[in-house]
Amino acid sequence: MQRNTKLAIFIMPTIFFYLMFMTLTLLPWYTGILLAAAEFFGMHHIVTRVLLNNSTYTDSVSSTPYFAGIISGSILWVLYCWFTRLVQQTQYHSLAHLMFALSVGLCAYNFFRAITLDPGTCPKPASDEELKSVIEDLASEGRLNGQTFCIQCMARKPLRSKHCRVCDKCVARSDHHCPWIWNCVGSNNHRQFLLFVGTLVIGIGFFDYLTYAYFSSAPLPADPSEISPSCPLPGDLCAITAHDTFLVSVAVWATLQLTWTSILLASQLWQVARQMTTLEVSNLGRYGFMGGRGGASLSGQMGHRHQHQSNTVLPGVDTEDTSLVTDAGAAAGGAVHRHSGVCAGCGSGFLMNLLGFDRFTKGKAVDGLTRAGKASNPFDQGVVANCRDFWTAGRELGVEYEKLYDVPVEGFREAKRRREQDDEEDGVRKGTGARKGLFMGFGLGRAGSSRGGYEPVSQA
Repeated sequence: MQRNTKLAIFIMPTIFFYLMFMTLTLLPWYTGILLAAAEFFGMHHIVTRVLLNNSTYTDSVSSTPYFAGIISGSILWVLYCWFTRLVQQTQYHSLAHLMFALSVGLCAYNFFRAITLDPGTCPKPASDEELKSVIEDLASEGRLNGQTFCIQCMARKPLRSKHCRVCDKCVARSDHHCPWIWNCVGSNNHRQFLLFVGTLVIGIGFFDYLTYAYFSSAPLPADPSEISPSCPLPGDLCAITAHDTFLVSVAVWATLQLTWTSILLASQLWQVARQMTTLEVSNLGRYGFMGGRGGASLSGQMGHRHQHQSNTVLPGVDTEDTSLVTDAGAAAGGAVHRHSGVCAGCGSGFLMNLLGFDRFTKGKAVDGLTRAGKASNPFDQGVVANCRDFWTAGRELGVEYEKLYDVPVEGFREAKRRREQDDEEDGVRKGTGARKGLFMGFGLGRAGSSRGGYEPVSQA
């Protein structure tokens, strides 16, 4: 895709949002709503059928900055209403204005960082000899399968990783591919993604509060001739929309975003506290925790998957992808049946995926959610430790998710303690002399960090 096409797709929602809000402002209700809906469809048609030249309205749209443009355009028009209306008319709510400004600033910053940061690309073999060695080692251990080796990247897959077909790379501690940030969510940008969603929810809340304060003190029209006779709402609400239809339209649009952002935030916080990812929730009902010892046995997950493959599992393809395949014949043949037509792919599945609700309905995710409270998770160290590990990107467990290939037999906590003890003993044996004396009492004479030189213990 050319750069100019991407830029046009990203900017287009901002322009069309202005057209839709102005349509609702200038026209009567019964024509304004219909025309605004037609303009939204026209925007989607231009993006999918004209700029992308797709045969359907959903193919490849997640690989474009279209949805990121919707977020940025929404933020822009919310800020426009705040500057031109709310700041001037609700100056007595200074704390709410401060909190809103901080929320929007943090939201925009983390939104930009979540888009631009590498999500955590897994390393590839540096040479053909190294690739050959990896394949031979996995084959000798009976673990050469789609969960341990990626045939697209031709590299070994770390635990909890996934090959993203949109980004065309394996992502460490993969959560999901998010079209709203035009990027995967992985070990390296998961914090920014969660902060973006959290501050977005908080910002919408303060914007709605300031909008309510604005209309509470505004001189609403009392003359029925000043209110549109086509307004289907109660009298007070019709008076509010007649006073400032543009602000009402922006506030309603922003509030609608709370439907998916609130659910997404709650599910993400729950998963962080349980040391899980969206990918693992989606597949826990099928294979247990990725690389874990509970739920399904480790041998069942990592060592003998080739002996127990069902018709709905595609060799070499991640389970999150195959969980959507329900046609046994198509799965056995290695091909997924797709429908074609005018509105192919614009059904409930696409909307559920777009809004983030599919995590609770896709494949055996419901069974996974049920088993999450019972199955043993080797990465789970308690709520507090799990949150610290999430925030430090693996330092709490002492791992690098991009290079984590096995679970230590004694557990992550004991393995980390043993490595730290070995590092201290190595430092003493080497006799750092003047270095120890110089940094005595400051804890700076250690031989390495908790992540340095981590080599996962082989379970074969």
